[in-house]
Amino acid sequence: MNEISLTVKLPNGSKLTTFEDDENLYRAIVRALIDIEIFLIEVDVKNEEQ
Repeated sequence: MNEISLTVKLPNGSKLTTFEDDENLYRAIVRALIDIEIFLIEVDVKNEEQ
């Protein structure tokens, strides 16, 4: 099993960390990136609604 932890430092100084594990390392990396992307899209949508 391959495990990946991805931490992104956001412009406001906070950090976002995601963890994925999968038998396929490539899939684990892609899923971690998708987790981050979805979070950032949700934040962007909330900011536009305000």
